[in-house]
Amino acid sequence: MSKFEFKGTALVTGASSGLGEEFARQLAARGMDLVLVARSADKLDNLARELGEKHSVAVMTIAEDLSRENAAREIKRRTDEAGIHVTLLINNAGVGTYGTFDELDKEAEHKMVMLNCVAPVDMSHEFLGPMVAKGKGGIIFLGSVAAYQPTPFFATYGASKAFNLLLGEALWAELKDKGVSVLSLSPGYTKTHFQEAAEVDLNPPGGYKTPDEVVSLALRKLGKKPSVIPGKRNRFMAFSIRFTPRAMAAKIAGGISKPKR
Repeated sequence: MSKFEFKGTALVTGASSGLGEEFARQLAARGMDLVLVARSADKLDNLARELGEKHSVAVMTIAEDLSRENAAREIKRRTDEAGIHVTLLINNAGVGTYGTFDELDKEAEHKMVMLNCVAPVDMSHEFLGPMVAKGKGGIIFLGSVAAYQPTPFFATYGASKAFNLLLGEALWAELKDKGVSVLSLSPGYTKTHFQEAAEVDLNPPGGYKTPDEVVSLALRKLGKKPSVIPGKRNRFMAFSIRFTPRAMAAKIAGGISKPKR
């Protein structure tokens, strides 16, 4: 295991499954106490007991829907009451929708933007101040390879991930001299429950990565670079899209992900 510089408490959103659960497991293995946030109280409590017993770390759980207005403020209130100073924030919670934009449920699209975009902004505002004051901390934003080009049939999702990619890279530049490390993590297709929720199972040109691979890479690169894409083929595709006209990129992406009727 490579050297990991962060100590104290990590807060992980979307921690009940997928990449969030994997972040929790790897951070606990590195000796960090945890605050786990997700909607499912039972899943969080089970994971908290397991990690607390296995790694002798303190684990607090907060059952909260981050798509709700002012959810981040409530989470900060709870951690303040518990006397917890968060040194590493993992803005992992996210959801995706799949289909033609005019046929998708508008309420689901709205909630996705609240969860994928508004929540990371609000969470970062709530927890960044103490990190800057202490001159030490870290934030990871979950982007996606979908952030690097137009993504027909994932239109809102792709746009939300572009938001996280650019937000994270901008904050990396703002905060790198203040002791706060920021990383935008842009996975390709990763086998998690996310795909089940989005009701999509593609055969992506970039192949697959496991949650363990994705999270390990993110923790190794945090503090070393502004963004990272797991997988050589994914990195190549994201790089090559810079030389592809957007109209062509949209057509290619649409051909790959078009729903089968």
